Amino acid sequence: MLALICLAPALAAAHHSGLYDNDRVVTIEGTITRIDWINPHVRLMIEADSEAGSAETWEVEGTSVNALERWGIARDRFSIGDRVTVQGPASRFGRRAMIGATARMPDGRQVVLWPNVAARLGLAETGVTGLFPPPAAAATRQGQGIFRVWTPRGRPRGQALPLTDAAREMVSEYNALEDDPALRCIPPGMPVMLDTPYPIEFVDQGDRILMRFEEWDALRTIHMTPRNGSAAGEPSPKGESFGRWEDATLAIFTTHINYPYFDDLGTPQSTDVTVLERYTLNDAETRLDWEVTVTDPQTFTAPIERRGYLAYEPGEVIKAFNCTLPPG
Repeated sequence: MLALICLAPALAAAHHSGLYDNDRVVTIEGTITRIDWINPHVRLMIEADSEAGSAETWEVEGTSVNALERWGIARDRFSIGDRVTVQGPASRFGRRAMIGATARMPDGRQVVLWPNVAARLGLAETGVTGLFPPPAAAATRQGQGIFRVWTPRGRPRGQALPLTDAAREMVSEYNALEDDPALRCIPPGMPVMLDTPYPIEFVDQGDRILMRFEEWDALRTIHMTPRNGSAAGEPSPKGESFGRWEDATLAIFTTHINYPYFDDLGTPQSTDVTVLERYTLNDAETRLDWEVTVTDPQTFTAPIERRGYLAYEPGEVIKAFNCTLPPG
C-alpha cells in the first residue's frame, strides 16, 4: 500500500538535495527486489502496491555504506524478499524514487537509512549532530595540533545566495537529474568539496599540507611556500592553494579553479572565483573552527561567507569511499 503523509518543510542533506522534495514525504510498503550496497549511496529497489492495486517499482536511496557501517548497519541487515515500510522525501521529478530516511523491517524494528535526514524530518531520533555518531574510544591524543582526523559537526544551512541575473538564469536551467556530476561518480571541486559530512585529515609534510577527504577519496595539496606551486598556474577543479600560519590559524587562499558549480544545486561559478579559508584550533585542541569566503563577481553580487566547525573524536579514521555507479 502506498500512502502520502505531510510533514513540515525541512532541509535535506547537502548531497543530492536537488533531487528530492522535503515538502513531500512519502511512505511506501513493499518487497525488496534488489540491493546495491555501494557508495556514495546505498540503493534498494522495492516493489510496492499502489492505491490502484497494481505493482510499482520504487528506487529508495539511503546514505553511504561508510555512514551506515558507523551506525552498525551491515549489508546482511537486508535481504531480497524482505517486506519493509520506508519513509522519506520523494523525487522532485515525478519519478518513483525517494530518500529512504527510515525503514521498518520484517521484525518490526526501525532501521535509520539516512540519519541526519530522518532526524531533521522528525522520523527518528539519532541523538547526535551530523551523519554518524562519534566512535567509542578510551584514549585521547594531545599535542598534535591541527594534524589529525576531524569530523564535521557544525555546518551552515539555508543561506540565501546573492546571485547576479546571469547566475540566476543558469540556476533555472540546471537539471539535477541530468547535470549533477555526483550521479556519474565525478568528485566535486572547490569550494563545494569542503561541504562534506565525512572526516577530513590534515597531514603535515613540511613545505606543504595535505588535506585527505574521506568523501570521494579526495586529496588536496596546500603549498606553504609560494615557489612550490605550479609554474603555469594551470586551472583545475581543486584549483591551486597556498597557505600560511596566522598565529594559531591556518589561512588558505585558492585560485585557478575551473569547477563549474558552487554547490550541488546548480549554482554556477566562473574561473574568476577565489576561496579564502581559515581554520582555528581551540585551546583544548578538540575543536577546529573554520570560515570560508568565496568571491566571484560573475556569480555573486557580494562575497559568500560561511562558518562551521570540525570536532576531534578519538578513534575516528579516514575510510575508503570507492564511489561505484549502480547497475544499469
